[in-house]
Amino acid sequence: MDRTERHPGIRTPRVDPRPADLAPRARNISLYPGTQVVVPPAWNRCSAIPSARYWQRRDIMAEIQWLSRRGYIPVTPLGGTVESLSDYVQVPAGWRAYGLSVPAGGTIQVEVQHTKLGWFRLMLVDKWGQPGPGMMQAAYAHQPVLVTYKNPHKEATAVYVIVDDPAWWSDARDPYTLVVRRNWDPAAVDLSGVKMVAGLWGASPSVSAEFRGPSLTGPAVFPH
Repeated sequence: MDRTERHPGIRTPRVDPRPADLAPRARNISLYPGTQVVVPPAWNRCSAIPSARYWQRRDIMAEIQWLSRRGYIPVTPLGGTVESLSDYVQVPAGWRAYGLSVPAGGTIQVEVQHTKLGWFRLMLVDKWGQPGPGMMQAAYAHQPVLVTYKNPHKEATAVYVIVDDPAWWSDARDPYTLVVRRNWDPAAVDLSGVKMVAGLWGASPSVSAEFRGPSLTGPAVFPH
């Protein structure tokens, strides 16, 4: 660095979307032969002579995280008797999704608990990764670590909670706790007929969310 410039201090991981010229949207997804490992698309880099400002802003881990968030989010279905669990997010994506069945008129509340809540948030979405009917109140909740959903439909439905931990505060040694509260007795309500998808897709789905495969439309989004 130039001696007249100050050395940058401690940096926090950046999770903002990268400019399109750094990582253009992938049009075709290719796999390594004989595997399901996705070959990352190339993006423009080193197009200019690196300067002090370039190295200050360079964040390869954030770029890897952003690329990993372009696919679908695998869903972990939670049974009707699950009241709490300990888990941690996927790396490098930094999030994990859970599927919950809610009867008609039923209310469910989900809360994430951790010693470092500053980076956590919960998103309540439908199978397309968007806030559906009855989910907007949760989307704009003043507590990003707690969401409440009341099923407005006349039949049971599935909802999905995304635990977003972009700074990777949670891991196997320091997991978060997900608490689920229901206003109905799981033993008295049959929710076996509710269909749960395998993965959540982006905001502009082009195929069924029930199909297992990479998304070409981007990750789930949050209204903010």
